[in-house]
Amino acid sequence: MPRRRRVLIGVVVVAVVQATGCASGGGSGRSATSTRSRPPSTATSAPTRLPAGAFAPGRHLVSFEADGAPRTAVVVVPRSSVHPLPLVFVFHGHGGSGANIERKFGIEGLWPDAIVVYPDGLVGHEGITDPEGVRPGWQTRLGEDGDRDLEFYDSMLAVLRSKLPVDADRIYLMGHSNGSAFVSLLLNRRGDAIAATANISSQPSPRMLAGDPARSMFMSMGERDPIVPYSNQRRSIPAAEQKLGIDPREATVDGYLRSAKGTGGIELETYVYPGGHDPPPEVPRLVVEFFRRHTLSTG
Repeated sequence: MPRRRRVLIGVVVVAVVQATGCASGGGSGRSATSTRSRPPSTATSAPTRLPAGAFAPGRHLVSFEADGAPRTAVVVVPRSSVHPLPLVFVFHGHGGSGANIERKFGIEGLWPDAIVVYPDGLVGHEGITDPEGVRPGWQTRLGEDGDRDLEFYDSMLAVLRSKLPVDADRIYLMGHSNGSAFVSLLLNRRGDAIAATANISSQPSPRMLAGDPARSMFMSMGERDPIVPYSNQRRSIPAAEQKLGIDPREATVDGYLRSAKGTGGIELETYVYPGGHDPPPEVPRLVVEFFRRHTLSTG
């Protein structure tokens, strides 16, 4: 295993009113203001350091520091932050941005009591549609790019825990495409603190699943996905069933949604739809409903 570099933690915050950023992953996103109301914010021309204490409610563009390199993320803080709060990380696909996946998924509008984080990837990862790695993305293998994205996650989690009442029993990961592959790596390497995951349009490999901690998992995949073929993605379903101790014969089916319980409250939910790489608009809601049912301590 490569030597784990020291993570330097710092944070600079700018309160902003509307998300900006390039398109990612295809499909049109929702307006940044369509599913949520925001308290007045004080946008400034340059980042300003917050005083010690909690982040204010609202939407912030936050600059973190991991091993001396600045990294950015959109962080949405609930209006009420005086009690332990669930924390949801949402990772965009290759070529995207945190602001774009925020517009597309709008998790904070579906779960107003949660802290929601939309991080920004960096150029360098060679993606399926970007063999030169000139667009933002995420590492998918241990040691890739010096594990810069694992360290970014560590930095974000440490800062958020220092600034907000994060519920250690309710930390969740969600990702689309290349962001989903990074979620799989995070579960494999940081799974001790993760309650549940949602993989959208890219699934963990059976080999990686074998070394994962047992956690409730949501998997969404399109039967006509031109980027990550469904024939490859579906192989992860029986591997996950075996990992989580699930008997597929006991699953319940509701349309495209299939749910099955394993041991200790663990659940595997799959949503296989007759579409492509971009998930249907109902998927974010289904993910939030799934996350709400699961905690680290009870499965």
